[in-house]
Amino acid sequence: MDFKALALKFLDLRVEKKNDELMEMIDDGFTLDHFKDGKISGKDNYRKYLEANPPPPGTWEEPTLEGNTVCISGKVKKFMMNWTVHSRITFTDEGKIVDIKLTN
Repeated sequence: MDFKALALKFLDLRVEKKNDELMEMIDDGFTLDHFKDGKISGKDNYRKYLEANPPPPGTWEEPTLEGNTVCISGKVKKFMMNWTVHSRITFTDEGKIVDIKLTN
């Protein structure tokens, strides 16, 4: 399975605010650990988070792969500030996203 391609698809759907398609990629046991927003568990809570938090504009570097985890670093702009963000997106063997960790 091409986890890098899946991670890039996820990012594209997030930027395009295509939450219905994006949610098809999310595993039922999903967790988000966000450096600013804390921990969010569960698919329903993540959908609410997506709807309440539109994606900031940003640019992404080439992803790297560590087993089932894709690491992507980038720069985003929020509230007139530039942030460096590091994303670790972990997939199940079936290609569903089970965990995202965002650090700065």
